[in-house]
Amino acid sequence: MDGNDLPLDRLSHRTRLEAGLALLPAAAAAAWLSINASSFAGVYLICVLLIAVPLLAATKRAFVILCLIIAGVFVPLSILGVFLGLILFFPAALVLLAVAGLVARHRPARVFARIVAWLVVSTVLVAFGLAFLHHFFPPSNIIIVRESAPDQNSARLYGLSDALYKAGFGGRGVGVSTWTSDRQLAVDVPASLPEGDRRRLLKFVRAQPGVVTAYWCEGTQCNG
Repeated sequence: MDGNDLPLDRLSHRTRLEAGLALLPAAAAAAWLSINASSFAGVYLICVLLIAVPLLAATKRAFVILCLIIAGVFVPLSILGVFLGLILFFPAALVLLAVAGLVARHRPARVFARIVAWLVVSTVLVAFGLAFLHHFFPPSNIIIVRESAPDQNSARLYGLSDALYKAGFGGRGVGVSTWTSDRQLAVDVPASLPEGDRRRLLKFVRAQPGVVTAYWCEGTQCNG
């Protein structure tokens, strides 16, 4: 009898613990979405709780069935709820499918399931980790520009770029791009630009026609 086969086909504590891996990408997705759409935080919490349902199974058979059912629910749910960001829970559904294989009779199948689960979880956590890092510690070498007519930012982008070039900043690595879904402009400044030139650059940008305000991106201000 294999060490994972318990009397009455009961789910081992080790399998239950490894199955909890699916909660990690689900919790990361819920946290990220709650930051960006806090009004739907309750929906995201429910999604995490659904992912946790298979952990309550007492037997291996019930565990596999619950994993398949919950994963099957999240496949269409993540597509239909794409506008709520539910697509970010899709990796957790993949992990559920993988951990269902942890109770397979043959060892190679269990090893494969374990590798797939860890691979998906580690990849997702690295991606969310980078997203959280950029959210809470965004680049500081950026000047955010808010204008009186944000709907004309595409045209203003070229105008500001031309003005910076004529003022001598264009040849020093200073560039302009759109920021936060085209609602603002961002002046990208190289870290090597001296402090005196940084102050002069900020003053110059603020003096441009149509600019309401301009400020150095600091902390979560860069998240719009």
